[in-house]
Amino acid sequence: MKFPLNPVRTAILTVLIIFAPVTYTHAMPIQKVDINLSYKDTHINKLSSSSNDTHSDSTPITHANVAASSAMDVSQTSLNYKDTHINQRKSPLNVSSNDTHANIHPNPDSNANSHFLTQVPYSALGVLPMREHDSQFSYGEDPLQTVYVWHGRNGVQSRVAGDAIIFVHGGCWLNAYGYDHAKGFYNALAELGMGVFAIEYRRVGDEGGGWPGSLNDVTKAVKASLEKIVTADDYRNIFVVGHSAGGHLALLAAQQLSRSDLGKNIKQVIGLAAITNVQSYALGENSCQTATPQFMQGLPSEKEHEYQLATPVATDIQPSVTLLQGNEDSIVPEHHATMSGAKNRIITNGGHFDWLHPDSSSFDALLEVLGEHDK
Repeated sequence: MKFPLNPVRTAILTVLIIFAPVTYTHAMPIQKVDINLSYKDTHINKLSSSSNDTHSDSTPITHANVAASSAMDVSQTSLNYKDTHINQRKSPLNVSSNDTHANIHPNPDSNANSHFLTQVPYSALGVLPMREHDSQFSYGEDPLQTVYVWHGRNGVQSRVAGDAIIFVHGGCWLNAYGYDHAKGFYNALAELGMGVFAIEYRRVGDEGGGWPGSLNDVTKAVKASLEKIVTADDYRNIFVVGHSAGGHLALLAAQQLSRSDLGKNIKQVIGLAAITNVQSYALGENSCQTATPQFMQGLPSEKEHEYQLATPVATDIQPSVTLLQGNEDSIVPEHHATMSGAKNRIITNGGHFDWLHPDSSSFDALLEVLGEHDK
């Protein structure tokens, strides 16, 4: 039986035929974009996350919106995870403070909606939320002999609020990498209520940098920072923290200050992927390892005494030393966290730059260590 088309049905059918393709086009899902952020010669080009475990399979995050960042000449990422680091943050880690070699796993019961990043590339640090320092002071005549200060945000309630970090940045001891690459890290700690004293110092390529000039700068800067913090009496616990080559210098500076009354104000010394054995490191083949002889002005076979002086001894450092290390760090091998006399904590699938990203499992491990101390 045929049904004749009246004018109304004809008009409806015409509209459907015309607009159906347009409607389908707008209903298409947004194409996912692959992110491939890289850092020169870090051998890490994947950014991965895990909601329950740090045993991530390093699958690149593809569910992200990508916008150009002309100022940094890198891609800015807007990742699909909940930011739990601002305001009152409870660390999702469940780690025993007495364990000297612990694998760090997030506790899903404390924050089930959080995702933790691992294998963070260097370029991801440049697009983190950041703000400029609140103040600065000099500890020498050279412009590089400066400490930049971020004050803890008032009113923040967290386990680490009211504490202060004296931080020594890394970068293979080279002047190509300054304190500013970790501004997102400083900002995140300040938002948690911590004071951050970020040390700049002369490095290889700067007049007066290298061995032992870089160490002399860092030691003076730590001493000057301690004096200011103790005099102002604004913070309760003071930590000396260093990352990578900065961790190496932080350990040595703390070792020198351990014999002084001022050094007794340091609550703990923490190395983040710290280089603890410069002799073995100088014999490696990645770009940071091959920079070691430049820093030391010779190979271990040529500068045996100097390399001995440049090797930190945990038992000579007061107070205690904790070394935090990722087991998938391609720049500083895991064995650097096994220094005799130091506690250590190993982050499963942790990368070299994870420590400086506030949404990583490594950053949470740092907060856990900082928060272990009674206020």
